[in-house]
Amino acid sequence: MKRIALMVLAGVLALSAVQWDIEQITDEADLWSTDPILVLDAQWHPHILFTQWNEEVHIKVASHDTDLWVIDEVATVSEDFMPYYSIDVDSEGNTLVAYTDWVEMANADIFVASDEEGEFVSVNVTDDELFQAAPVIKLDHEDIPHIIYAEAVTPEDEIKICHGWADAEGFHSEEIVDNMYQDDYLGYDLVFDPLHIPHVFYIGDDDHLWHTTSGEPAWIPEQLNELSSEWPSAVADPLGSFHVAYDVGGSSIHYITNMTGVWQDELVSDLGDPEGGNERPSLALEIVYGSYLGIGNPHVVWLRPDELYWPQIWYASKKTGSWAEEIAISSGFDQGAEPGYGRYFAIDSEGYGHLVYSMYDYGTGFDQILYAKSKEPLIGGITENPPQSTPLSLKVRGSTIRFSLPNASSIRLDLYDAAGRRVECIASGSYAAGKHSIPINSDGLPTGVYFIRMEAGGHSACAKFAVTH
Repeated sequence: MKRIALMVLAGVLALSAVQWDIEQITDEADLWSTDPILVLDAQWHPHILFTQWNEEVHIKVASHDTDLWVIDEVATVSEDFMPYYSIDVDSEGNTLVAYTDWVEMANADIFVASDEEGEFVSVNVTDDELFQAAPVIKLDHEDIPHIIYAEAVTPEDEIKICHGWADAEGFHSEEIVDNMYQDDYLGYDLVFDPLHIPHVFYIGDDDHLWHTTSGEPAWIPEQLNELSSEWPSAVADPLGSFHVAYDVGGSSIHYITNMTGVWQDELVSDLGDPEGGNERPSLALEIVYGSYLGIGNPHVVWLRPDELYWPQIWYASKKTGSWAEEIAISSGFDQGAEPGYGRYFAIDSEGYGHLVYSMYDYGTGFDQILYAKSKEPLIGGITENPPQSTPLSLKVRGSTIRFSLPNASSIRLDLYDAAGRRVECIASGSYAAGKHSIPINSDGLPTGVYFIRMEAGGHSACAKFAVTH
């Protein structure tokens, strides 16, 4: 059932260069609220997935598009799989949650819950005799849900990673790899490239970071490093490159990308302590929307304990060519600022950071969920018209796209939503040099911000427009 959560403004932390506005989402006096992760919808509103538990375990979602938070119950599950879930939101604003629950002894299945009809309704998508756990769900450009998950005959058997997707004909699945790191179900992430092909980053049974992508006749794996890696957090940018943060032995945070055409690994933070201290990074990337569609700096948050071993959340960005780290969220004595397992950090189109975590509340005696938004854009703001050298001109006026070409050229105009998902191809073909105009049919588009990307003659340009009904 829906209820309005108490909003408590906890103030702005002044312990770091980046300041955060904090809101307390839950205020339960008899339930532990833990393991939050988040996703931003097409209007950049946060949706927070978390658990509340005492004698029973409840999966819940907190969301808001006004000044009030609304909390919905998704499902009641077995305690064994409390943190094993993920969340995404489709272009219509419907929330989908994938989670694991026991069906019978040694038989756990993947469930997908959707609030498309109002309250959340769950469906068992892997209803068989196998053991499946730890789903990561992502929606493609057609709002088709894709899930990667761990699968075995029993929990004690060797684990393989599977890819599943749902369409009008039902749920389909295929094996991706069988060399997964056995002791940790959550060692993978799923992203889509600009051609909407799924890519998975995972930890192999050699402890190294691997990448695999869908191909014919099978998934194609490649090893990315020779380090003892954990907890990959991946992002695909609109230009086709990949960005991954991961930790090495719980001691150092690394960032690896193939932006230059080859994989290059960088050290983000290193404690120099083999006993650990830096772990579970969450990566976000600046996507620059303006007169062109491009990418900016990577940003990473992760866990690091203080001198009393209470977890704190640290933040690092690469704004000046090198990584600079600082405390983002500091916990007090007998408290721990701890997020869930998965994506708990995001950056919106205006450059603001969004972060979720749980912390012990002395008033209630239970952990509560908190949401933090950076007081200023993490990137100093995204300009509408950043410097560029493209000879193309692209603008949207009302319901018309206007562009000009310096020379006759083949072009392609694609429509993207605010989350960077391609909605449709508006036009393609050969056009003469000079000015052109093409109408936009926005009747079937939900209210929100959209982007038009044009490619022509080896150059690209981008323009933003809003749909209001």
